[in-house]
Amino acid sequence: MDDSYSLLRGGPAFRLTRAVGLHREGVPTALLLTFALLLIVLVPMVVATAAKGTLTGGVQIPLFSDPTVIARFLIAMPLLVLAAPAADERIWHTVQRLRNMVAPEAQERFDAVLQRLRGWRDANLPEIGLFVLAVAGSFLAQPLGLHDAVSDWRTEGQGLSLAGQWLVWVGMPVFRFLNLLWLWRLGLWVFLLWQYARMELSLHAAHPDGRGGLAFLGYAQRAFAVLALVGGLLLAGSCVEQVLYYGATLGSLKFLMGGYVVLVMVLLVAPLLLLSRQLLMLKQAGLLTYGALGTDCSERFEEKWLGRTRGAGAPILEAGDSSALTDLTGVYGTVNGMSVVPFDRNLLISLTVAAASPLLAVVLVSTSVDEIITKLLSILV
Repeated sequence: MDDSYSLLRGGPAFRLTRAVGLHREGVPTALLLTFALLLIVLVPMVVATAAKGTLTGGVQIPLFSDPTVIARFLIAMPLLVLAAPAADERIWHTVQRLRNMVAPEAQERFDAVLQRLRGWRDANLPEIGLFVLAVAGSFLAQPLGLHDAVSDWRTEGQGLSLAGQWLVWVGMPVFRFLNLLWLWRLGLWVFLLWQYARMELSLHAAHPDGRGGLAFLGYAQRAFAVLALVGGLLLAGSCVEQVLYYGATLGSLKFLMGGYVVLVMVLLVAPLLLLSRQLLMLKQAGLLTYGALGTDCSERFEEKWLGRTRGAGAPILEAGDSSALTDLTGVYGTVNGMSVVPFDRNLLISLTVAAASPLLAVVLVSTSVDEIITKLLSILV
């Protein structure tokens, strides 16, 4: 695929992986990167905790029993890498289609916006800044705090163990940088949508997708569902740790979890609402246009079949028969039912599942099997 329509294939990190040959045809780039990151982040911690005796025991929270490590590094980190190629393909096809829907007089403006985005995507400064932020987080974060009351693999005496230091200065910066890269790409996508909403577009109120021809934007936005999933994994890991080792209950965490699901849906859906003004204006204009067309067609139909006198309006349809009126009725119904948001419920379902599914782990560890079965039976019976 041509890089000109991609929001992911650029920047120092991409150029580095390309320079070492990871983007050659037939090379499983995402899998190799995932494996390399797991080796860099986890293997030193495993070796250090094994030497200290805190890999599987020796403390209340050994490394292999730490739900935050499992959620963050064994599941979330690989997902951030493995989801990138599919997301890139979705965005690539969407940007190409967006360009095809721009009115001819706005094509030059769209190309200029895309050129600016490519410049930002390929620039060194943004990703260098993200890397600095990722490392700075280790200086600003409080690594002990929460774990003071419980012995775990990260601590040794009053400070960090060797494995804990590796987590703080290597593992966490790597993970933060991956997240910040995704947020940077999301920011580029939102900027494109913002500029696109201000252009002259070739939209059609009678489009069968019921959204003026923009329903495909929901398909593109699902490329960022991985952010909802990763956030849910991080929250689930933290909540499971609270339940298992700090005595928290499901009741004390349910508002936090519910609030997260709602918040992430709002944040990921909101960018698409930038197009709502265009769709609202399109729907209003369509109702007026097809309403006038319906009046003319109805008058011709009644003139032909009922002998009633037509109004002074000029004829719009040549055929004053029932088939023309039936077709127009269907078209008007499509316009009248047109949504002014460029996505359907499938996007909402996808984001909800992505954000909420990891949180089921919290329910499972905080509720006994007997209680779960009893509640299920009470619902079904």
